[in-house]
Amino acid sequence: MSGAFKPVRHLYADALSRLSWLDFEKQVARHFESQGYAVEHARHGDPAHRGFDLVLRRGDETVIAMCKHWTAFQVPHEDVHRVIGQMPHAGATSAMLITSGEFTRAAIDAAARFRHVRLVDGRALRALLGPVEEPHGFRLPPPESPIWAPVQALPPAPPEPSPGRGAAVASVVAAMVMALAMVTLFTWYIRDIHATRGGATAESAVYRNGGVAPAPPPLAVAPPAPVPGTGGTP
Repeated sequence: MSGAFKPVRHLYADALSRLSWLDFEKQVARHFESQGYAVEHARHGDPAHRGFDLVLRRGDETVIAMCKHWTAFQVPHEDVHRVIGQMPHAGATSAMLITSGEFTRAAIDAAARFRHVRLVDGRALRALLGPVEEPHGFRLPPPESPIWAPVQALPPAPPEPSPGRGAAVASVVAAMVMALAMVTLFTWYIRDIHATRGGATAESAVYRNGGVAPAPPPLAVAPPAPVPGTGGTP
């Protein structure tokens, strides 16, 4: 099965789409019985019947049919290859893949490469079956039921603010904060270096003086002033 299912382009909302998968298969079987086919339902769970649901026999013709009651998703190309692979095991002369919905483009292209494979989509199937009775127990609600009330449109969502200017302002602020942090860290680092060097110089001076502070220089004594009038020296 394909990893990613593709939704149908047209969603049917009729009696055929509301059938169970088993009633859908029976509806298809009744149609082919009306066309002169002997219809055999495959035994589900039997490995010999894996990959198809109906065996249609008429004269020398043996057709295996896979019924896919899918209304929301398209039938992928893997199912086309699966039913083709079962043809030799069932001794089939041709194969048919029938869905109540749609096929993917890849499934249509895959079937086009094999002239013994036929695809029947929801539009063609409804043309073949004609009107289908509503499933047992299902009843459409009356027109006055609240289910038919129109759904009020939700108010449009407010436009999201453009991230361009806000992102630019945030980038500038972040850059300024980072620059301020770097300047503060650099200043603290320089002061720490100066403080370390000053401590190392004082410690060296103390070490050179043996732990004793150097003596202050002697005071300079001024020579005596000459005695006036003697004309000589003392």
